[in-house]
Formats: sequence, C-alpha cells, structure tokens
Amino acid sequence: METHALIEQAAAQYRQLDQVGVEVEQAVQNNELAALPELCARLNALQEQARALDADLLELVRRQPELRELAVTGEWLRLMHGIGERNRRLMPRLKSIVAVQRNELHTLRKGNSMLQGYKPGIAQTGRRISSSG
Repeated sequence: METHALIEQAAAQYRQLDQVGVEVEQAVQNNELAALPELCARLNALQEQARALDADLLELVRRQPELRELAVTGEWLRLMHGIGERNRRLMPRLKSIVAVQRNELHTLRKGNSMLQGYKPGIAQTGRRISSSG
C-alpha cells in the first residue's frame, strides 16, 4: 500500500479514536459510569488496530521527513497529540472513580462476609417432652 494511503488510514483510525475519546470524556464528566465499560472496550479495540500501524508509520516519517509536509500527516500527528492530552487530563478522574468503586466493592464484600458469620438465635419452640427421668 502506498505511504500516503497508509497515513490516511492511520488518520481515519485516529479520528475514530478521537470520537470515542470524546464520548468517554463526556461520560466521565456526566458521571455516566454505566456507559464506560462499553466505551472503553470500543476504545481498546480501536487502539489495538491503530497500534499495529503506528510503529511502521512513525519510522517512515522519521526516515522520510518530506512526509511531514503532507496535510494528512499533520492531521494524524495532531490527533495523536490531542488524544494523548485528553488521556492525561482524564486519568486522575478515572483513577478516582476506580478507587471509589473498589472501596464500595470492598465494603460490600466485608458486609457480606459479616452477614454470613451472623447466626440468629433460633427460638426453640415445640420441644419434645421426655418423661424419662
């Protein structure tokens, strides 16, 4: 495949990554935690696709500086940089969400194990009366 077409393909992948990243950012800002697993799965799949192409293209751009002059290369690199910046902005918020969720899960597990150890006193009624004795 021609280098220009590869760079265009990479830019298209990064446009999709950017769109999903915007959706993740909105979900985090709006506290829509239920939407995050599906969005993160989509994001991971897109990142895997992009990762396969990135290393080769970055090496090509490094070896052929004239490729940097292409508009599509500039767009690709801007998208890459913008996505990285958004990820850095979101990371503290996501880490705090995970910490809160982990704490809630720990509290639920602790409460569950405490309840399992609780044995209510059984009121014995209707005992058999034995006359032996």
